[in-house]
This record gives sequence, structure tokens and C-alpha cells, in this order.
Amino acid sequence: MDEKADEGRKSREIQEWNTIVSGAECFRKGNTRLFGSIRLIRFKTGKGNWTELPFHKSETPIWKFRLRRTIWAVVRQNGELDPRQVPLASERNIFVRAKLALRRIVQAPCLFVAGLFLKRRKYGHFLLLGWNCEVAYRFLKTNGFLDSTFFAWAGGLDCDGMLNGLRHFDELFTGELAFAPGSQGIFQDVATGVRMHARYAPSADGTPPDFEALKSELRSRAAHLREKFYRQLRDDEPTLAVVKMRQEDCPRGDYHARRFMERLREMGGRNLQLLVICQKADAVHFPAEHPDYFLRTVSRYNPDWQVATEQIGDRFGWTMIWKEFAPLHVMKQSKKYKFDR
Repeated sequence: MDEKADEGRKSREIQEWNTIVSGAECFRKGNTRLFGSIRLIRFKTGKGNWTELPFHKSETPIWKFRLRRTIWAVVRQNGELDPRQVPLASERNIFVRAKLALRRIVQAPCLFVAGLFLKRRKYGHFLLLGWNCEVAYRFLKTNGFLDSTFFAWAGGLDCDGMLNGLRHFDELFTGELAFAPGSQGIFQDVATGVRMHARYAPSADGTPPDFEALKSELRSRAAHLREKFYRQLRDDEPTLAVVKMRQEDCPRGDYHARRFMERLREMGGRNLQLLVICQKADAVHFPAEHPDYFLRTVSRYNPDWQVATEQIGDRFGWTMIWKEFAPLHVMKQSKKYKFDR
């Protein structure tokens, strides 16, 4: 029975992996309106299966044609166009580069003047908690480096999920792991729901990887980052924990912030402070006085499917935050991230 159960589990993992790979091999490069609700979509793809294209739920395919690694598809758009259906132009595009350069030139004197009135706060360690892809991206863009921490690699959680993860911190990624639903190469800790990216490189022929090796590597990496998290949390150098709160978390934002501080101190936090970041419209949910933590705002977040870009979102607001809460030590950045390649 155990062998049959093991074979069944491996079969399900292979099916899930094939679903992930087929979805990851095709990505949008264009979406143009032809007439009425009819649109022309352009995909770029690898050598694998291209019959299952990642269409949006509001798109009804009419016709598709492949020319080498480019796929053209005519679809009928049902209802409103979701912003994620229209891909942003690459930041390597000359016109995008010119627009971003102009924005930086215009913002530079404003940042300089505003910086004169900032009270600088410097920290030896930054613990990014929860929904932090944009937090990490903006920190890297402002400071030129990013230090890996446990939850910087973990999937975005709401505040309740993040607090639950901290309460069971020692058990995270030590038990059963499974593919996170609807994810691309992300494993989920079954007991808590916390997610973390697997470190893998899809093979050219689409052969599924060794899932047990992937899980073993993830457990080993989580153990290393857990030890590092405790070491930084309990260090004498000033440490800043950072929480970016979703819109739905903000009505109980003050409660969540206090619970974060309580739990981090229970875990041994010493020279520790907390920074809460929210959108300006959600700041009304927080009390005027909040001495236990810092509250800073940006005008808007980047959408989840475009977190690593300066084309949208509040670059000025994020830069001001990371100028005020600055690193005490500057690391040499050796790793290249996808958005920098």
C-alpha cells in the first residue's frame, strides 16, 4: 500500500509540474484591439507544448497561429479588460528607458530637498515580513543590494497568516510539502500554508525534476535562513522588521502591528523596531498616535503581477521610505535578479 501511495503521489507531482511548466513557457508580449471586442494577442514560447496557452478567464480563443517561437492568437474579450492582460513594455525598450530617465531627473531635486528634512534612521538588519516582493524590489533599487532573509523568500501572506507562521516558525518547512495551488514552482508548507519558491531550472526537454531533491534543498535553505533570522533578531545592532499591509489588513492594522511586535519579542527580539507600510487611502484606519511602531505610506502599490517595475507604482514614496530607514552597512551585491537581466 505504501508503494502504491508513493507512486500515486509522484504521479500527481509530475502532473502538477507539467501544468506549471506549460504555463510558464508561454508569456505575453502584446495585446492589441482589432475591432469591437476582438483582440490580437502575441505570445513568446519555448520549444515545449504550445497548445495550452495561458489565456485569461475573460478571453475566448477564436484562432491561433505559430511562427517559430511567436504565437499569434485572436480572441474575443468578454467584459472589462483586466490590466494584467496588457503586458508592460520591457524596461530595456528605448522609449521606456527615456520615460524612466526623465521621471528620475524630475524627481531628483524633489528627493534632495525632501531628504534635507528627513531624520535618518539606520539599521544593521532588515527583516522583511509577509507580502514583500515590492518591498524587496524597492529596497534593492534604492540601496543597490538586498540581504536574503527567511520571509523574503516566502510567499505573500496576509497579516493573520504571517503571524501564524511566526508562531510556528521552528516547524516551517520541516514537515509535509506540496505544490501551492496556481503557483509556478512554489512549495507550500501544508501545516501552515506558508509558501516558498523552489530553486529549480526547467530542463529543455520538459523532463520533471527530482521533486524529493527540490524539497530537500528547500528544507535545507529554510533551516539556514531560520538560523540567520534568529541571529539577526537577537543581535545587538538595531534591527527593523518591515510589514507591507494589504488593503484588507488595514482596518485591523494597529492590532496586527502590536501582535507582530509581541511575537518578535517573544522570539528574542532585542534592539528591534517595526515599520508598517500601507497605501495613503488606508492610513485612516490607524490611530493618530502609534508609539510602538512607525507608519509610512505610498500613494499606491504595484499590482501583484508587476511588482518588479518602476513604470507604475509610487517610486518617489518608496525612495523616501528607504532614504529615511537606511542600512547601517552596505553589502556588495553579487546576485542578479530576473528584472536586472
